[in-house]
Amino acid sequence: MEESQRRRSARLRCAAGILLWTVSVLAHAAPHLAAEPAARSASPAEVAASLARGAAWIWPDSNGPHRPRTTSAAPAYRDAAVLVESLVLRGVRVERGGRTQPLALPVGVRLMPVVHVESAADAPDDFTPAQRAAVLAAVRRHGQRAAGLLQLDFEAPPRQREAYRALVAAARAALPAGVRLSVTALAHWCTQGDWLDRLSVDEVVPMLYRLGPHAQDWRRRFERGDASLARRCRGPALGFATNDPPSPVLLARAARPYWFDETAWSNPSRPPSHLIP
Repeated sequence: MEESQRRRSARLRCAAGILLWTVSVLAHAAPHLAAEPAARSASPAEVAASLARGAAWIWPDSNGPHRPRTTSAAPAYRDAAVLVESLVLRGVRVERGGRTQPLALPVGVRLMPVVHVESAADAPDDFTPAQRAAVLAAVRRHGQRAAGLLQLDFEAPPRQREAYRALVAAARAALPAGVRLSVTALAHWCTQGDWLDRLSVDEVVPMLYRLGPHAQDWRRRFERGDASLARRCRGPALGFATNDPPSPVLLARAARPYWFDETAWSNPSRPPSHLIP
């Protein structure tokens, strides 16, 4: 019995020691944890000012942002990055979609066609000739209407990276003279070596929203222009969301801001997000 009590006492002393050590470590770490408080998000006025000199991503169920009648008659945004065609690569097939109704842009707003591509889980690692031809045909078709820039929005999975690089090069070659090529990029792509820097494109737009639990850390890296980020990801183009705006510091870095709106810019034909089942 005495031996058992001694073992219990030893375990209790050990547990108490571990607890004291943990408290001590946290106490010393607290000043460092507090050294980088959460950055203030940009205000609605700062977001509006950024949008006025940037681009609005306008998806098929959206009419785009509007400016209240009580303010300036100038458009609420400078460029309209409109999703004009969507292609889903499923198996060896291509499924097409896009806008089902015309979009009237405000006077002075420039059209930037966006060709959206998705790969289903069963799409091949290397695109079939028919899939490749379908994407390039969409690029050629909509490039004729572009006011200087067309964007390819394709979150290609890692297994398709080489095929994606070849497709991007072919897409740029397929554009009319004077039309440049922009591509969107997931934030973590920017930390995966220099492959983005070697793309045959004129612009890379890292999308800095829906970043998950480490969003603040990601944004700080882009604020600093962290050297670990691909060079193209430290350029003037950055993508944000109106429902989760960045800090004013990060916003100031974006000479070419792109804005996405979760509520489709309050399109009257679309119910509020909290009413969508």
